[in-house]
Amino acid sequence: MQTLRRDVCGFAAAIVLVLAVIRPAPANADPGVTVFPGMEIHQGNAACVVGFVEPQMRIALTSGRCDVDPIVTDSRDRVIGVVLLARTDTLTGSNGPAAGVEYEVIKLSPSVGATQQLPIGRPLDVTPAVHPQPALPVCRSASVGAQSCGRIGSAGNGRFVLTAMATDKGYLGGPVYVLTDDNRAVIVGLLDGSRESMPEAQSWQAVMQQLYLDTRSRTAPQPPVEVRMISRHGGVTNQERNPRP
Repeated sequence: MQTLRRDVCGFAAAIVLVLAVIRPAPANADPGVTVFPGMEIHQGNAACVVGFVEPQMRIALTSGRCDVDPIVTDSRDRVIGVVLLARTDTLTGSNGPAAGVEYEVIKLSPSVGATQQLPIGRPLDVTPAVHPQPALPVCRSASVGAQSCGRIGSAGNGRFVLTAMATDKGYLGGPVYVLTDDNRAVIVGLLDGSRESMPEAQSWQAVMQQLYLDTRSRTAPQPPVEVRMISRHGGVTNQERNPRP
C-alpha cells in the first residue's frame, strides 16, 4: 500500500477506479458532440471546463465545485454524460497533501466523441516527471483556439498559485499544463478558483491520489471493480459555485 501511494504521489501512474455500474451515462445524449480538455460544460446553473479526458475509458474530469446537477451538457445544452463520482472539500491542506481536493468524474455517453486534443491543437498528456513547482512556465485554455500563459508562483499541500495570468471564474476545472518541445501539453493541475486575485489550481497528483483513496473507501473491503491507468500512452493506462453567465 505504501509503495502504491508513493507511486501516486510521484505520479509514476495515476490510478482511476471506474465505477460505471453505479450510474450509466444517459441514452439520450446528442451525437456529433466531441468532448475535449478545455471544453465548456454546464451542470444546472454552474459553468465549468473539462480538465482531462481519457477516451478509451470514456471519462472526463473537472472540478468538484461543478457538481450541482448529475446531467452534464455542453454550452449548447446538449447532453454529453453524467456525474459518476464527485468530491467537494473545503479543507485547506491541514490533514495532508490530499486535503482540500475537489474533483468530479464524468462518465461520457456512448454517443459522444472523446479526445485528448486541446483547442490549441496539442494532445493533453500525463508525464510522471512533470510536477508543479515555483517558476515553472504553464498555460491554460483561454478560449477556443487560444491559451493564457504564466508561471507557478508558489506550490504546496497539493495546490499552486499562478502568476502573470488573468483570473477568470469561467475556467473552473480547466487544465493547467506545460508545453513540451515535442508539440504536446502535459497536465500539472486543474483550476480551482483564485487566491488574492491570482488563479489557483489543484495539482494533478493530489487529485489522482484523492480519487484513488475515495474509490478504495467506496469499495472496501472488496477490491476495486476495475482499475486502470491514465498515462501518456492511453490504453488501459461549499465554496463559491461558478454560475453560468
